[in-house]
Amino acid sequence: MATRRIIIVLIGLGIIVGSIFIMGALVSMKKDPEKKTQAEIKRYVKTEPVRYSNINTEIAAYGRVRTAESLDLIAEVSGRMFAGPFPLKEGQRFKRGDLLFRIDDTESKLNLQSQKSNFLRDLAAILPDLKIDFSENYTQWNSYFESIDLNKSLPELPAYKSQKEKTFLATKSIFSNYYSIKSAEANLRKYHFYAPFDGNISLVNLQSGSYVNPGNNIGRIIRSGRLELKVAVETKDIGWIQKGTNVKVNAENSDVPWKGIITRIGEFVNQNTQSIDVFIAIEPNGNALYDGQYLKSAIPAKSIERGMIIPRNAIFNENEVFVLQDTVLKVRRINIHKLNPETVVFSGLEEGLDLVTEPLVNAHNNMKAYKLEEKKDINLEKKVVDTQTVKSSNP
Repeated sequence: MATRRIIIVLIGLGIIVGSIFIMGALVSMKKDPEKKTQAEIKRYVKTEPVRYSNINTEIAAYGRVRTAESLDLIAEVSGRMFAGPFPLKEGQRFKRGDLLFRIDDTESKLNLQSQKSNFLRDLAAILPDLKIDFSENYTQWNSYFESIDLNKSLPELPAYKSQKEKTFLATKSIFSNYYSIKSAEANLRKYHFYAPFDGNISLVNLQSGSYVNPGNNIGRIIRSGRLELKVAVETKDIGWIQKGTNVKVNAENSDVPWKGIITRIGEFVNQNTQSIDVFIAIEPNGNALYDGQYLKSAIPAKSIERGMIIPRNAIFNENEVFVLQDTVLKVRRINIHKLNPETVVFSGLEEGLDLVTEPLVNAHNNMKAYKLEEKKDINLEKKVVDTQTVKSSNP
């Protein structure tokens, strides 16, 4: 019985030892896995050599066209208002000298006629005295009396020839009556409003037939062919432009330009835009241009000597850029002369340096990078894998 147990134990130990031996043999036959080198990431950046030249800058500004001359139609007298030969409507065109509107002047005309009649009576009363006491001037006064027409403007008074004659005329109220009539004639002209220029009606507040009082605003007229563009220029750019500069003006999505010239530059900041208003007179070129139209202007600014233009997004930290030196990125500071919406004019770098002209993400000083060759189809980030494998030997 004991012998049998010993035999069973020995057989079990033999099986275990055999299994360990076989396992070791199999393990020794297994090859080590091939080891690959870690992929190297090369970063390519777009560069441009630093080259300076004289740069003519310009300022882009936007604004709306408006008439350079507009006029409010204000009633100076009272009465019933009527339109002229054409209706008093918005958009109505007119020529210089056309009657725009009139106010009923019947009563004023009759009063003026009455004043002239009284003046004639006064002159007729003093003619005999003039013939006796101032015979040397009687002929002129008599001719003046005969020349007066009640339906025409009163002629200018003859000149008196002595202080005595002057006193005589003053005591007879000749001077006061004459100037009262001239004042009434001037007032009568206010009942008719004639166009002072070619243009059109832009606003009508009162219709024909309305009763108006002095000070009532009847409407507004604008002058044709004389338009200007009001643009807003930032305060930092206002020192770059000058009065009298020729400007190119064009509409959005249009290649048809107008010529303009800067006529006025504001001296205060516009509270709505926080900028300074610049006014550009537009020269007509045969193409339609309307009051209120939105236009873009390119204003030539001062010239910058020895400068270079790069994209604005290539700058970081206000005045820093990357340059590429022997496949290493270096941070450099620049001198900024002018900021544009998409570009910047700068100096301060040595000519010949490779300047990075694109924005870089997660880049830093002394970072390794490579110059992007535009003639080759290279990805900005390309993985180059070493195909060599390294085998580890079994000890």
